[in-house]
Amino acid sequence: MSKKDKPYLRVVRDTDRLTGKQEAFAQQVAKGSVLSDAYREAYNAENMKDKTIWEEACKLAQHPKVSARIKSIQADMETDRRMIALRREEYVLRRLQEEAEGADTSSSKIRALELLGKTTGLFADKTIIENGDNDKTAEQLEDEIAERLAALISD
Repeated sequence: MSKKDKPYLRVVRDTDRLTGKQEAFAQQVAKGSVLSDAYREAYNAENMKDKTIWEEACKLAQHPKVSARIKSIQADMETDRRMIALRREEYVLRRLQEEAEGADTSSSKIRALELLGKTTGLFADKTIIENGDNDKTAEQLEDEIAERLAALISD
């Protein structure tokens, strides 16, 4: 086997991992705790002054491995949140489709179909914004607004 054919393997050393306290701190911060509260939760900080806790928490949050872990946890949490929302959406759409196909009354069928249509934007109100001359002066804009207001008032 030549050198090019060998798979790339990376040795994970204990120096690459976070300590238990660092991991606990990262978990708390990722969940939304204030840095100092997360530090107090993860470390024995009973005899420490608030100023020292704030400084140490800030240093710990800036540690490259800890900050990378916080971002990783937050990304995982966001992925989980999106998957739950997607599953919920699929469930609702499936139930609406079942209701539209098997409802006993016409009004139930129509309502289920209406809700299904709204999910695709079929019944959405659309606003068309004209993007005319962008290089009008303030006076021209004021005149245009005054003309439109006058037209609305006279109708």
